[in-house]
Amino acid sequence: MIKNVLQNIGLNEKEIEVYLSNLELGSQPASVIARRVKIPRNTTRFILDKLVDKGIIAKTKRANTQLYSPEEPKNLVNLLESKRIDHNADINAKIAQLNGIMTELESRFRPESTKPKVTFYEGDDGLKKVYEDTLKSSETIRSLASFEGMHGALPEYFKNYYKRRAQNKIDIRSIHPDTPLARERTKNDKKEGRESKLVPQKKYDFNPEIQFYDNKIIITSWKEKLGILIESHEVYEAMAALFELAWKESTRLDKQKK
Repeated sequence: MIKNVLQNIGLNEKEIEVYLSNLELGSQPASVIARRVKIPRNTTRFILDKLVDKGIIAKTKRANTQLYSPEEPKNLVNLLESKRIDHNADINAKIAQLNGIMTELESRFRPESTKPKVTFYEGDDGLKKVYEDTLKSSETIRSLASFEGMHGALPEYFKNYYKRRAQNKIDIRSIHPDTPLARERTKNDKKEGRESKLVPQKKYDFNPEIQFYDNKIIITSWKEKLGILIESHEVYEAMAALFELAWKESTRLDKQKK
């Protein structure tokens, strides 16, 4: 049953074997996973990298060792949800099938420890994956963002993303360079669960976005198509404090325009 569903969403037999082993073993180098599945190490590494490209596994580096870590099984559903935006196909049936095996997948999943973790994502799909993670936030997101950067990189994605975040009742406080697009977008703040502050573009212009939530920091470089997800309580606390300083100043600057 579980293998049939995973095959139905696009994984082949060896990918399924490697993925399920990684779920059970947790964060490991390719050599450990290769011994578990009894597949040559180079072949296992090739399969793992394909799974990284599909967004099912994350590749991180600790000291000089390359580690492969399983994403939460629910990310499989999130990935299909995001693809539904671009491909209005038979995604609903696949999501229903995944939900049917979710209990078994989660029973195999061994979550990472509380050690700090840095994960890199590349390309349009990687940027979408970073944003999909924000839809799991349990608190108000804090953000410094350029609407030009966001909409220039993924215009169709954000049309749907704002609605989904609002439906999930995830609020956001955000600081933006004061541009015509920013003024237009902030008219939708109430509908999209957002509280915005606009700062003078000539003095505070920035394109990459930084978001803070749930002990995570996301840095998104739209021009370089690079997303960085940092999971660290200590770094999060420091960056959140800096954001609050910026929020106070942006509130003062915002009031001066009114």
